[in-house]
This record gives sequence, C-alpha cells and structure tokens, in this order.
Amino acid sequence: MDNRSLAVLKGLALDIIQNAKGGHPGSTLSAAPILYTLYTKHMKVNPSMYDWINRDRFILSAGHASALLYATLFLSGYQLTVEDLKNYRRLNSKTPSHPELGTVGIDASTGMLGEGFATAVGIALGEKILEERFNKKPKNVFDKKTRKIIDYHTYVLASDGDLMEGISYEAASFAGNLKLGKLIVLYDANKSSMDTNTNKNFTESISSRFMSQGWHVQIVKNGKSISEINKAIEKAKKNTINPSLIIVNTTIGDGSKLEGTPKIHSGELTKEDYEQLKRGLGVEGLPFTLLKEPAENIRNQVIQRGSTLYDEWEKIVVEYQKDMISDKYNELQNLAYNNTEIDLTKIDFGINYDLKETLRESNSKVMNVIAGSMWNFIGGAADVASATLTYLNGKGDIDYNNFNGRNILYGVRENASGAISNGLALSGFRPFASTFMAFSDYMKPSIRMTSLMNLPVTYIFTHDSITVGADGPTHQPIEQLASLRATPNLYVYRPADMIEIIGAWNCILKERKPAVISLAKTEVKVQGGTNMLSVSKGAYIEADPSDIINVVIIATGAEVQVANSIKERLKTDGIGVRVISMPCMEKFLEQTDSYKDSLFPAGAKIFVLEYEGSFGWGKFVTGTDYLLTANEFGKSASKEEILKYYKLDLDSMVERIKSLI
Repeated sequence: MDNRSLAVLKGLALDIIQNAKGGHPGSTLSAAPILYTLYTKHMKVNPSMYDWINRDRFILSAGHASALLYATLFLSGYQLTVEDLKNYRRLNSKTPSHPELGTVGIDASTGMLGEGFATAVGIALGEKILEERFNKKPKNVFDKKTRKIIDYHTYVLASDGDLMEGISYEAASFAGNLKLGKLIVLYDANKSSMDTNTNKNFTESISSRFMSQGWHVQIVKNGKSISEINKAIEKAKKNTINPSLIIVNTTIGDGSKLEGTPKIHSGELTKEDYEQLKRGLGVEGLPFTLLKEPAENIRNQVIQRGSTLYDEWEKIVVEYQKDMISDKYNELQNLAYNNTEIDLTKIDFGINYDLKETLRESNSKVMNVIAGSMWNFIGGAADVASATLTYLNGKGDIDYNNFNGRNILYGVRENASGAISNGLALSGFRPFASTFMAFSDYMKPSIRMTSLMNLPVTYIFTHDSITVGADGPTHQPIEQLASLRATPNLYVYRPADMIEIIGAWNCILKERKPAVISLAKTEVKVQGGTNMLSVSKGAYIEADPSDIINVVIIATGAEVQVANSIKERLKTDGIGVRVISMPCMEKFLEQTDSYKDSLFPAGAKIFVLEYEGSFGWGKFVTGTDYLLTANEFGKSASKEEILKYYKLDLDSMVERIKSLI
C-alpha cells in the first residue's frame, strides 16, 4: 500500500505544478519518498490542532519543492482544499510558490536557500531551552514514569543548493557545537542544481564535512526505498546526542524523460512527459482525482498517530498543571503568541541626567532590566558582545550542558545568528542578535526573512556611523541604515539617549514587530527634551527656540546632541532652531498628516543631520545641500579628523546652515 500511496502523492504534486504551468518538478519527484516516509511514519502532528506546541516541526529549506509539501499536507488532513491546490502560485492563495508562514502546516517561510536550514537550528535550540524550563526532571536514571511536556523533533528537507550556501555551514557548525540531537536534516542529494549537475560545482564530501562538525551522518543508498529512509529516521531519532544528517541519494526528476539533468529542475513538464509519468505511477486520469484507498492510507496514518499522541499529551498537561505554579503554566500557554505585559515607562531606571556615557552602555542597562522581567528574552552577539554590550549579566551562557542560560555565544556567524533568532521567535521567544552596524550586511538575508515573516526579532547594531573613527572605512557604515529602512515591516530605531532607548524598547516589546536598534559609539548625556512616550510617534519636537523658528533640524541618534549644540551656536546669531528628534522614520511616516505638518512651521528651512548616508532623507528637504550626511566611504582617522574632513564638524555645519538661510 505504501508504494501506491506514494504514487498518489507524486501524481497530485505533478497535477499542482502542471495546472500552474510552472514549478519545480525535479525535486518534487526526487524528494517524494522522503516526505512520504516522514509524514506517514514519523511526524508527530495533529492537523486539527495545527498549532500544538509539542508538535514536530518540519522546515522545507528546499522551498522550491513546495508543490510536494502542499500535496503532502492536503493528503495528511490539513485544512487545504483542492481549490487551494489549483490556486498554486496565484495571487493571495494559501499555496504560494514558496512556503509562507500563515498557511496551515507551514512552520516557517522558506525559499532563500540555506535560510530554512539555519532557521530550523533556531527551532531545535528553542526546543532544548523549553525542555529545560518546563519538563520535570527524572527522579533517577531508572525513572521511566516521568513524562515530558516538551519533547519534539525538528525535521528539515535540504537540497544540494541549501548545503552550498554559506549560512548552512555556519548553522551546522553551531548546531554541532551545541549537540542539538533532536534536529534531523534529510538531504535530497539529487546531484543537480539549476545550471549544472553537482559533479561540476559541488564535489566535497558532505558526510566528512558534517561529521567534522559533530553531526551523526547516515547514507541512504536507494532514495526510492521507503524502508531504507524509515530505518535511517528511526536511527537518527535514537541518537539524541548529535544532530543528524541523512544523505538520501536520489535522482532529480525521477521517472521524467529529463531525469538526472538540470533541465527538469524547474518549469512546466511537456504534456507527453506529464502523461507518461502519471501512467508509470498508475494514477492516470483527470487531474486532482485521487485513488481513494491509497489516499486514505496517508491521511489515516498521519491523523491516527497524531490524534493519539495529542490525547496522551493533554493528559500530561493535566498532570503538570497540578504541580506547576500558575505563572509558569501561563508561560507555557503563551508560547504561541510571544506576548509580554512589561511597561518600561513605569520602571524607575534611576537615570543620572549628568552622566555622559555611550549609548551602548545605556542600552545594556535597559536590556538587563528587561531580562530580569522576561524569561524568554534571549540572544547574543556575533563574537562582539564585549563591544556591543548586549550580554545579559548573571543570566549565564547556553552550552550543550546547560540550556538554562540566556546568552547565546554565536561566534563569528552573523547570518546564522539572524536565522537562528527567527527560529527562536517561531518557538515563543523574544530574541535579539547583535553586531556592528557595518556587519549587518552579513545578516541581510536573515533580516529580510524576519521582516517577511513579521517576527518579533530585535537586531542591535552598534558603532553605527562614520564616527567609528580609526577602524577605518570597512567598519564605518554609510549605506546600512538606508538599506534597513528600505526593508518592509522593519522598524529601525536610532535613539538619542537613554530616555529614547527605553521608549524604543517599550514599543518593540509591546508591538511584537521586527525591529532594529541602531546605536552610535559616541558618549552622550540625556538630552533636555527627549521623551520616551513620544518615541511611539517616530518623531517629535525635542527643543524649540524662545522666539521665531528659522531652521528645523531633523536629527537622529547621537546627532540630536550635536543638533542641540548647533541650536545654541545659531542662537547667538539670532537664528531660531527647532530640533526634531526622529528615532524611528517608519513610525513617523505612519502618523496623520496633521501631526506631521505640525512639526514643520511654514517658511522654516529644514535640514537633516545624520552621520550616515543621505538616501531616504530627500523627502524632508528641498535640496541635497540641506542634508548634513556622509555619502562616501570613510577614512582611517580619529572621529574629530573625519568629521572635519567631511565638513560635518560643528563649525562647518554652522557655517553651512547660515549660508543657506
């Protein structure tokens, strides 16, 4: 019956692609036995309770094989209809070209090769942390009665392309280091990419690579054998000490006239090839019509196992609830929502208004207060926590012997740290990841996926302007802020002082949106007019002259302090300056027109002051002369020398403003 059911799965996936006049038939045909075996023999899921917190997770890192996944979910009893399958790749359908969070049964959006792999590492890490927090400890080594409330596997289907991507190396190294034994990657080794077969572009020993990174590796010689694949998964599940890689040797486009060639990677099958494939499978006939018994066999296996396991788990929850304090039980119930009830504006931070300190130091104080109030606030830096000051004091480090810690030692793995944070957010955490702003470029694919999935991940980027100084142009960001601000769904906060840092974090924690906190290296005092509540408006009047307003300076971050110095200098020349602090451009642009207009009095000359690139600021000024920004790569020199060289020192800017009004 298994072979007949597999044929039905393949046939349905081919119908989906053919009806859409496009897709990726190559991996759909090669990986079908893998997904069939995984879902019918192993996946602990309950399609009627698709958000069950103790379900197994499946990440299709090879997102181009989506038609196969949608066919599998449909046949497994998830809430997808034949009409949904027919709408594959169509506008606003439940079955987009690559899997997207929001479709029932999809645990993460994928499509950028390697990202799904790394996101799955974050999900597997989340499982280990949740196990440590919520599971009862066995009374002794012989105790077999104490049952776990958190106990699930994370499975991945990866392609050759996934493992070519650098992020998969970063993530695999990280997973092996932490011994994430419930992570099982099924590698569809079909030996082909889009342009060529892998004997020309991907020839290293994958098994040796992963074994050197601490993984348990198996090889399935016959990728068509359900029995071989099943035995390999069983063995992988028994090894809880190491993450597992199962290399399944397959043939791309198995059964097609183009099998084994890059030509079958993507596109529409010819009518002749489609028909001969379905004849060979024994499922010829009208598209989307299924053989009843083999189709029911898939659904029955998935639902019966899943329903039984779910019922057993509910009994475990009842047992745990008897002993678990109400706050901890609420934590468990809240895992699917990432909610928080903290209001930072009501906390006394003991702010010293006379103290001059770096914004990193101020941010560290706020983060440590948050960590004391939120158990699921967790994260780390790409080997620069001692510089970005994002270490959570007294909260311990996560390592393979201790998942009670709250600090993740990512090493120099920027991109993986972002994707792992996405996996943690999908597991109920409020994660953060940090590095220098210039190195945010390493993380852009992961940041993009954070924003696309609308996940509550916070990126903390320090040393965020040309004032980094002597480290030189490789470390002096110019275009990064503009690039981040151009990303949909991403809120970029550049706070001026500790007051605005508190306001920014308050918005982030309440709104559960993707966010960046951008911090300069500069020391600042708390400014006289900053307001933590006004951060939610994106921009507000930080300082006004006593008389007429001749000039408006929009400033962000540490440059608000500079803007106030300019204001005082121009005051002696009888020029009135309004300083507008704009900690979050995205939030300001969401405000009403009347509020936005209220900040800019008629007739006043508007300037923008920010020590990064000008891209994106043109909408606020009448010409580029009014942009006090840095638009070329920097120099290796002191902060003072750099500012003077680019005419962004106080004297030069004062003279420039005077010449333009």
